[in-house]
Amino acid sequence: MLKSLSPTRCHLSLHVILPVCLVAILGGSFQLPAADYKISPQLMKQLTEDENAAAPFFVVFGERPSLAPAYRMNYQSRGAFVVRALQQIAARSQAGVRAFLNSRNVRFTPFWVENKIYVSSGSLELARALAARPDVAALIHEEIFRLPDPQAAPAAATSGVPWNISQIHADQVWPTARGAGIVVANIDTGVQYNHPALVNQYRGYNGSSFDHTGNWSDPTGLCGSTPCDTGGHGTHTMGTMVGDDGNGNQIGVAPAARWIACKGCASSSCSSSALASCAQWVMDPLGNNGASGRPHVVNNSWGGSGGSTWYQGYVRNWVAAGIFPAFSIGNSGPTCGTAGSPGDYPESFASGAVSSTGVIASFSSRGPSKLGGIKPDVAAPGVGVRSSVPTDAYASYSGTSMASPHSAGAVALFWSAAPGYLGKISNTEQIILNSASPVASSENCGGISGSPNNTYGYGLLDVYQAVLDAGAGAPPANTPPVVDIVNPDSNSSHPCGVTVTFTATAADNEEGSISSISWTDNGQPMGSASTVTKTYSCSQAGSHAIAASAKDSKDLSGSDSITITIYDGSIPAAPSSLKASVSGAVVTLTWSDNSTNEDGFRVEYKSKTLGWSPAVTVGTDVKTATHSPGKGNYSYRVLALKGDQASAPSNVANARVK
Repeated sequence: MLKSLSPTRCHLSLHVILPVCLVAILGGSFQLPAADYKISPQLMKQLTEDENAAAPFFVVFGERPSLAPAYRMNYQSRGAFVVRALQQIAARSQAGVRAFLNSRNVRFTPFWVENKIYVSSGSLELARALAARPDVAALIHEEIFRLPDPQAAPAAATSGVPWNISQIHADQVWPTARGAGIVVANIDTGVQYNHPALVNQYRGYNGSSFDHTGNWSDPTGLCGSTPCDTGGHGTHTMGTMVGDDGNGNQIGVAPAARWIACKGCASSSCSSSALASCAQWVMDPLGNNGASGRPHVVNNSWGGSGGSTWYQGYVRNWVAAGIFPAFSIGNSGPTCGTAGSPGDYPESFASGAVSSTGVIASFSSRGPSKLGGIKPDVAAPGVGVRSSVPTDAYASYSGTSMASPHSAGAVALFWSAAPGYLGKISNTEQIILNSASPVASSENCGGISGSPNNTYGYGLLDVYQAVLDAGAGAPPANTPPVVDIVNPDSNSSHPCGVTVTFTATAADNEEGSISSISWTDNGQPMGSASTVTKTYSCSQAGSHAIAASAKDSKDLSGSDSITITIYDGSIPAAPSSLKASVSGAVVTLTWSDNSTNEDGFRVEYKSKTLGWSPAVTVGTDVKTATHSPGKGNYSYRVLALKGDQASAPSNVANARVK
């Protein structure tokens, strides 16, 4: 249980609220809702459902480091640089909130992979106290992502090279390279580490004993310190990347690569806190501040609806550290515009699913991305793919979950054959896209029918052609531009009606500064210059994903992204300190008025069988009301009204009418 926040002394003038003051009203301690706009609507809804409501949430900070120097470093140096830079920013900007939470015995987990703190259970009062702090940019709710249920498919042959391996021509690379020296990871339901097709490729196995430290992480707590797979999904995706039992089950694209894993998902769902833990772990699995041990490739066969930028910072930081981010595009096809996040990010490499005949699967999500651009990037085998599953078995599944590990394994195979590309994400993506076999589409998603398109992306994955195009591993002659949004801060909030100025820098090693920078806001073009401006109307209040991208003369691209919030400052502040008392059949309610511009207040109530419904409406500056709901147990809350808009709710008070 969280302890109630103790009141502190402060000085209030009429209708003026100091950012972090706590006031004692009617014998209780309450935080005035000075900055409710920082609290996500979903989290506010969770915290205003019941009198003792509590929910997990993330405290988000706006400060972030410039990671541009990482792109000029060699692979070994950049991992440590990125980790140190992220850790230093998090330690400095989170210090005040960490002390605040510790002083109130609130359990929390600080993250540096993105500048956030996770609170496992917090009240409305705590959330409002945090939102009122100037060092806090936002509070966002915890999300649960569903793993797509893999669709069972007819059993495939168990000898020879499987069709899916030969379709991407991985077996043609094997005489030259099989993935040796490359480490892959998945964030999934876990892995059966001693599966015959996987045990010898596990980095935690030396041929005679196991060491799971730094090779396995389980933030869900379902498996603990020893790897397991509670859903079967992760063992299947890992098998497609590296599986081979040496006895005819050649199921993996890069069978000589090594693997590690983080269990970010339970049997069929993944919490955002577990996924964040995994995102951080893969950057520093050995706990040596990123000096070594990170995987080269991370497969993510999970996702949610499109246009959600909550994981974008994690992916951006992976890329800065030289980790290749492979994602499934989702199973919401065949409708256009169904590309899911995080696969729809510009920084993510997303795969759609095709059958053994190279035809796109009906379930495979289509682009364009809601954040702008063509998605998926490529199409890979995802129908009737045979791979490993727990209890030393094999099974054939269908889904874009099965397609993405083909791309992840292909990168591992490519980097082992062309080590000059190791860690160079943009160069690697470019050569894989350009070497794919183009496939036109009549679906015309996003108005594109030729190739590339929003059905097949750049075409069918072909890792052998990528290796040929790489020129036997010769280092790329060009590096991509590095884009850095310097204004405004990520996760900053801006009132509607104000013009926001966006500024970015772009440069690469060969061409120097690049002035042509393209901007998008939630996928919509916003101009092409180093600085652009936009005035937001109040109808545009909410979250905005801002992206800046630039290309060099050789068509290599770089990008950066931030999220900002636009809020309507005319919406009145929420009431607080709601109390309910009962006398006979009448419930009397009292509250504190924290707004200066309300037209009145709406009292809402609910019972076990009745959702929130209006009880009574009162006028401006009124701070009490009565209601006669009949016998039963009821919950009440109050909202301040301004025209057709309403504030966030007050705290909830319960009443029992006998």
